[in-house]
Amino acid sequence: MPDALLVASRLALYLSLALAFGLPVFVLQAIEGDGSGLPIVRRLARLTGVAALLALAASGLGLWAMARGMSESGDPAAVRDVAVLLLTQTSVGIAWDIRVAALLFAVGVPFLGFGRQPVRVGAQVMLGGVALATLAWAGHGAMSEGALGWLHLGSDIVHLWVAGAWVGAIVALIVLAFHAAGQEGPETVRLLSGAASGFARFGTVIVIVLVVSGVLNYLLIVGPSLDGLVHGLYGRLLLAKLGAFAGMLVLAAANRFRHAPVLQRALDDGDTSAAIRTLKQSLWAEMGLAVLVLALVAWLGTLDPTG
Repeated sequence: MPDALLVASRLALYLSLALAFGLPVFVLQAIEGDGSGLPIVRRLARLTGVAALLALAASGLGLWAMARGMSESGDPAAVRDVAVLLLTQTSVGIAWDIRVAALLFAVGVPFLGFGRQPVRVGAQVMLGGVALATLAWAGHGAMSEGALGWLHLGSDIVHLWVAGAWVGAIVALIVLAFHAAGQEGPETVRLLSGAASGFARFGTVIVIVLVVSGVLNYLLIVGPSLDGLVHGLYGRLLLAKLGAFAGMLVLAAANRFRHAPVLQRALDDGDTSAAIRTLKQSLWAEMGLAVLVLALVAWLGTLDPTG
């Protein structure tokens, strides 16, 4: 049986870090579309700070869960000793230190007065990207050595970034749809319509990069054989992850080719309530599958792929 606390902390960490990176990436696109002055954009920037704060808490919980599992003891003193050992003498600990430092800065950025908003959001993107990339050192991507190890690590980092951009965009679109449905103003509805269409096009690049990096990671972890997909718990969970990912692709395609164009036509007609409601339902379903994918990834990271 998996360590429930470890899996839960990894899920919380993956989700919060994905938002800490993906939300400001989305906001940058909104700013480029001349939406920087809208209240909803400022809310998304503050939500990024909240995500960074949650990631800090999840990092602490994950460290404790990892140390507890390694110590094989419930004694707080023994767990603390293992945690100190992890932080000071392992690459996982160094990555943890870098992540926490980046997140501490990211938490404060939305509330600081320096620079224009694009500068602050750009700082959030960089800090969130650094924090998200540190997850690669705690996964299977760090098990290879030499040039192959750097290739594996780089592939993992790119995979994390594009996945984070996707998850952040889904949540941002849900927030936009919520406020648009609340009649916050036609500007928010137009921003939702433009963002849904714009992200749908950008999503094609995300999907291609996810598929390529995912296949590369599979080859580096399990090997060219497909036996790893049909034997053992790791293979079954990986197949479940692929199934959930396929479901996300179907919903993303529906958003791009059906719901976003319908919203645009409804915006031209002046009655957007039904189109927003349909898009919001699709986004919630897509987010549910994204959480399932992240949960399976959190579980997979605790397993031996060859076991």
